Amino acid sequence: MDNIRNRVRQAMEWLKDNRLFNSNRVIAEKMGYNPSVVSQVITGKSKVTERFVKSLCSIYPPLSFDWIWNGNGNMIQETVPRQPEADLEPPQMDRFSYILADMAEIIKNMTAFMGPMNNRLERLEKRIDEQAKEIERLRSELSAKEKAATSRKK
Repeated sequence: MDNIRNRVRQAMEWLKDNRLFNSNRVIAEKMGYNPSVVSQVITGKSKVTERFVKSLCSIYPPLSFDWIWNGNGNMIQETVPRQPEADLEPPQMDRFSYILADMAEIIKNMTAFMGPMNNRLERLEKRIDEQAKEIERLRSELSAKEKAATSRKK
């Protein structure tokens, strides 16, 4: 596995040295991976999978899958074999992508919930304002009656 990992590192360095990509982050994003996942593969924290190697080769077709995966041939192929569309796998979605999708769904549900809640809040605030005005009116009326009662006693 370390040999495959070393060949993955070599391939990524070659891509950067030849200015096809300027960083591991750009390579990761082009592959459809979160940069932290690519970093974990390179450092040995995550396993190098066949899907990962295929995705790496898909961003620059002259990269040899057979060389990276098995160590056979050259890193760069002189002629690129044409693969049928069915063999191409979509990039692997990492955990971060799933979390983002879940968060989008939560936000959508919260927005649907918050609309009616905002309307209810507005109605309640209007009712509070009306009640505050009524309380003020009653206080004024009470104050006027107290003054009238005090002036009668004198």
